Order: sequence, then structure tokens, then C-alpha cells
Amino acid sequence: MAKYNVENENVEIRLERLFKVEPELLYQAWTDERFLKQWFMTSERTNKSIQVNAEQNGNYKIIDVRKGKENIVQGSYLTLTPYEFIEMTIGMPELSDSEDTIEVEIFEREPGITQMVFSYTAFVPRERRLTTLEYKQKKKEYHDSTAHGFEMLFDQLQIALETFEADL
Repeated sequence: MAKYNVENENVEIRLERLFKVEPELLYQAWTDERFLKQWFMTSERTNKSIQVNAEQNGNYKIIDVRKGKENIVQGSYLTLTPYEFIEMTIGMPELSDSEDTIEVEIFEREPGITQMVFSYTAFVPRERRLTTLEYKQKKKEYHDSTAHGFEMLFDQLQIALETFEADL
């Protein structure tokens, strides 16, 4: 279950999922543009372009078009431990100059069952006009809507993984 932290200016989200795939395939879903195009901040239908350099300090850039509007999502791969751990940044330059951090831990629970522990940290600036209570409420709303968005992305990830497995 997602938890929220309202004690500092970061919002921290932690989600866990089980997938009926090998760790290698889940890792590939986070690092291979053919997979990313199907689920990560875009879809095959709305993707205009995707560039992925999945290596240490490599970067990625996704351009997604919805309702005529281009959305750019970009970031860097900070740490890549094949089939076990990914640390990356994510940003949307038209919304903010800052980038958030994603960590993905991958564990094989048993053959064919892989656990993903997803951690997301985002800086939420405090506007001077907000009281402490209003700021905490803003962070909670950001947390809840962002966690929900990632849960929906992971539903798409599940479909992409199942489709890949069915095509084998």
C-alpha cells in the first residue's frame, strides 16, 4: 500500500507489485524502448518518438501526443544493476525544471514470479501563501494522484508483459 510523507518537502511513494515473469523480462521492460513505448508515460498509439540509452548515466526521451498536445518525458539512468536494480530520474520540462527520482528493485520470489518494489521521490515546493496545513494537504493530494497514476502505468506494464509472454 502506498504511504505518504508530509514531514519534509519531498513526497515519497512506495508501491509493490508481483509479476508472473522472470526478473530479466521485468528489467527489460524498464530499459528497452520497445517495451517502454507500450507502457511508460506513453502508448504505442500516442507515442511520437522514443529514444533510450539504457546504460549507466545514459538518458531517455519520450514524446507523447494526446489531444494534439506534445508531452515530453525525459530523464537519466543513474544506476543499472541488470535484473536487480534501476535508479533513474524523470522530468517533464514543460511543467518543471526539476527532476524526480525513481528506484526499481527487482526480486525473484520463486521461478516465474518476480516482485517489483517501486520508490518515487518528488520535490513539492512550498508556496509562501500556504499554511502548514494547506501545504500538507497539497502534498497528500499530489501523493495520492501520483500513486494512482503509477498504479495505472503498472497495469499497462502488466499487459505489455503478458502480451510479450503470449507471443513467445
